[in-house]
Amino acid sequence: MSLTLTTHDTGYADPDAATIAKVLASLDGGRHVLATLGEGELTYVQVSGSVQAGFGLEYQEGSLDARYKSRAANLPLAQVTSVFQQYAAGQASWRQAIEWEHVPYIREKVAWYNTWVGYTIILAIVITLIWLWRR
Repeated sequence: MSLTLTTHDTGYADPDAATIAKVLASLDGGRHVLATLGEGELTYVQVSGSVQAGFGLEYQEGSLDARYKSRAANLPLAQVTSVFQQYAAGQASWRQAIEWEHVPYIREKVAWYNTWVGYTIILAIVITLIWLWRR
């Protein structure tokens, strides 16, 4: 399993424990507030926050409906670093260290007038109105 650790402007392929600790410690709540470690867009663990204010964790396992976030939003750096390092090592024990809550996937509903069919109907109505007005 190949993992990538990313922040807003950096990326590390298969990071070691020291790199993970350094990156997480650099989250300052200003420009650097987010770090993600994962296989891809659907399988990852992510942290947001700062060393001073604490961190919130989130993870996703393969689908949009398998997404979870930590109940606590002010986790300490040491705990977050431990979770990331265990995740990178392929250990499953990181899940038991945090209390998680499921984040359900809610599909966005698109109004009919924001679809290509809606645009076509609206365009046809506008063209008809212009044609009738010019007569």
